[in-house]
Amino acid sequence: MKHNQHKPSFSHGNRRGAAMVLAIFALVVVGTSTMAFHASRHTHFLSSRNVVNSIRVRELADSGLDVAKAILRSDTTSWRTLHSNGKLLNNYALDGGTVTVALIDIEKRDAGASAAASIPTSETKEVEITVTANRDGATWTSVSNMGIATTTRGQYGIFVKKFLRIKTDQNQVGRWERAPLSSEKRRVNLGSMAAFGNKTDSGSENFSGIWLGSGVQFETDALPVDPSDPRTLKSTWVYYPYEGGADLLIDKFAVNGPGKDLVSVVRMNPEDFIGMPTLPALVAAVPAQPAFSPNNNIISSGTRTLTPFRIGTPNGNSNKDFTTGTCTLTFTTGTYEIYGQWIANNTTIYIQGAVKFIVYPNKTNSGNQNNGIEWTNTTVQLLTGADLEIHNGYGLKMNNCWIGGDYTCSSEPDSAKAKGDPHMKKWKGLTFQETACDTIAPEEPRYFEPWHVSINAIVTSSTGNSTSQGWTFTDTSVIGSLFLPDNTIEMTGKSQLYGRIAAFKASFIDSSHFRYDHALDDVAGLTTGRLPNRGSNPNETYAIRLLRWGPDKGTGP
Repeated sequence: MKHNQHKPSFSHGNRRGAAMVLAIFALVVVGTSTMAFHASRHTHFLSSRNVVNSIRVRELADSGLDVAKAILRSDTTSWRTLHSNGKLLNNYALDGGTVTVALIDIEKRDAGASAAASIPTSETKEVEITVTANRDGATWTSVSNMGIATTTRGQYGIFVKKFLRIKTDQNQVGRWERAPLSSEKRRVNLGSMAAFGNKTDSGSENFSGIWLGSGVQFETDALPVDPSDPRTLKSTWVYYPYEGGADLLIDKFAVNGPGKDLVSVVRMNPEDFIGMPTLPALVAAVPAQPAFSPNNNIISSGTRTLTPFRIGTPNGNSNKDFTTGTCTLTFTTGTYEIYGQWIANNTTIYIQGAVKFIVYPNKTNSGNQNNGIEWTNTTVQLLTGADLEIHNGYGLKMNNCWIGGDYTCSSEPDSAKAKGDPHMKKWKGLTFQETACDTIAPEEPRYFEPWHVSINAIVTSSTGNSTSQGWTFTDTSVIGSLFLPDNTIEMTGKSQLYGRIAAFKASFIDSSHFRYDHALDDVAGLTTGRLPNRGSNPNETYAIRLLRWGPDKGTGP
């Protein structure tokens, strides 16, 4: 049986109605999707722009910190006094935005000073740096701290303009073991303004650079060590100017000699400068000191306590020498002027208070020049709280002398044995006597802060140059700093220096030793410009430590 299958059919009107519904539905769907797309796209655009702005403003803050670091590490100290109420930079235009850099003296703030009273001064050493960057409506702030010394801080143990010679396997360059910071095993830094060094150890004016003999003794280790930087494996670094280095055509190098591989050689960056400060012309005491009595200017024996005096006349045509023999002299606070030579033999000198010696020979009618200081078998001991400045004109000779701190072994019942540094007694050739403090004769003097002693050239007001001839230390031990920018310092015999040297040329021969106290890194010193590295990163003289950051200064790590 066949059944007719009924197939529903739509009239034209029904089809038009369905199409209308579908069209409306499609329009609604498409419209909704379009609105959602546009809303999503707008939100994504805003989000992307915010991310980009955040990245850019953070990069700007990093750039601002780099600018601040460059200023703080520059060869000028004006930022300490020329900032505006602690603002190093204020809305400074940089990379399409602005940065503001504010400084706080950390030591003052930690001592309880107000924010207004904690702005940096000429003595600031630890500074907090706040960098606020603004760009395209976004803000980013970073807070860091930085230890940075003044321009003339952060020391080269030995620094020369022209030539440094360390000649034999008996010469030593290292740390002063009795100094408190020696346990940190920091490296010892040497510096030279000479671009090239010659292959000879000659001290002639025609030669320059640094020359190291075979077997010169340096420290065996230094910290910290960076395995990726072989320079850190050596205890002594030598800095030389960017324009120096190796000139193979003339066979010259910054450091030469058979011992050159015992040190790490560091070439400065193009923008770095290294040099010596210019000493101001010496001003004599005002009012003039009273004339010394007795009139013959000789003390041959006895024990005397002296007050400031003047011997001779400045800028005269003849010398009035001061002669001291086997006597004990205590110089009290003030300035002592000697316009002639100071000839001392077997003299024991004590320094009490802040004492300044001006020893400045006048030229004779024949034009000859004399040594200012000429001491033999003489000791200088600084009492507690004392400071000694020696300003020496023309030559200087010390033979078998000793300069350091006064010392008494408080736990030694025998007062005669207790008095005096055993190292000094050994230096004078006395038989060693065991004490409660020293059971064997010491190789080094008792620790005494070396910044309390300085021996300086005298600079004339007319030329700006020093009047000095060469200085020679023979079998002499000195704790302190030696500054002779226009001539040569020679350490000969068994001489020892515990401090630092800055000179036109310097020479260590025979069995002379140099010992550096790293506490001098934070004491005003003898060089300007590029400071030697003090940390694990050879490119960071003073490291920055980032404390916190973010749009609201964040909380940091």
